This record gives sequence, structure tokens and C-alpha cells, in this order.
Amino acid sequence: MTSAPTTLDDSTLIKLTLAGHVEAFAALMDRHRAAVRRRIVAMLRNTDDTDDLLQEVQLRVWRRLSTFRSESTFRAWITRIAINEVVQLYRREKRRGVCQPLLDLNLLPSRGESPHQSVARIETAETVHRAVAKLPTKYRQVLILRDLQEFTERQTAHSLELSIPAVKTRLLRARHMLLKEVRRATNDGLERLAA
Repeated sequence: MTSAPTTLDDSTLIKLTLAGHVEAFAALMDRHRAAVRRRIVAMLRNTDDTDDLLQEVQLRVWRRLSTFRSESTFRAWITRIAINEVVQLYRREKRRGVCQPLLDLNLLPSRGESPHQSVARIETAETVHRAVAKLPTKYRQVLILRDLQEFTERQTAHSLELSIPAVKTRLLRARHMLLKEVRRATNDGLERLAA
């Protein structure tokens, strides 16, 4: 390799990596590490897992680099891998039966709130969190990015490799499914109380 890896573009670094130049891969990862880290942190409930997931993303990129096609940017591709790794982490947690609320702040009592109001607020938050967790992945991802992480439509479309109309459609469907699930859960709860 004649020039410094940091001055080369992504496609050249990818070709050099595939030809066996490890320093080209290091330069490629260094260039995109901060953006990938930000995306992982934005999606995690427990940021203690960030470094492990970042390492997992790097390993996955190393193994799958030969499958990269220049149909999208390398950053979009690696970000998609990071999103998939976070989703896989949540799936593993779900299989283990770990149930963590999206926001632990809901458990803190509010000033001027009666005990009954506090319990009702916590139960409502838990109902919504369970309903979000039940959404199919493609809808849950859009809902989390747009409504919880407050990404713009363009940012969401870029990170999920979708068009803006597809983001809008999925978000609308996700909100309808969420509302339906919350109503169902609320009605089930009321029926149990009445019994």
C-alpha cells in the first residue's frame, strides 16, 4: 500500500481489505466508528452494552465485507448491520425473559400525584412498552426511531435503508397497531377488574 489508508476513499479501502491489507480495514472502521457508536447508543436501553455491540458489528463487517455491494454507501451498510445487532440483542434478552422498561423514570413518583394516579401512570407506561415490544420488528424499528429517538423522516429512512414514503407508511401502521394493542390490553385489564 503506497498512500496512507486515511486518505483513501471507502471503496479503495474495501478493495485493499479484501486483498489482505488489515491496516486498510482498521482505517475503514476508524472512519465510521463514531457514527456507528452514536446509532447503537441511540437504540440501546442499557449503554453498558455499547462496546460489546460495536465489537460485534466490526466482526460482522469483517466477515461479510466481501458481500458489500456499492448500491448504498458503506456507512449506510455498516449502520444497518449495527441496527440488526441491537435488534438481535433485544431478541436474545426477550428469549431470556428479561423485561426492561424503555424508561425507568416512569417508576418514580411525581409530585402532587396520588398513589392511585402513580399506579395508573406506571401501569399505562408498562402497557405501552409491552405493546411496542409486540410490534413486528420492521414497525417497531420505525416507531422507536421516529417517536422515541425523535429521528427525522430522512434520518430514519437513511438508517433503515428505506424511502421516506416507506417510513411514513410503516410509522402510520405501527401507530395503528400500537393503539389497537393498547386498547386490547386496557379492555382485558378492565374485564379482569370487573370479574
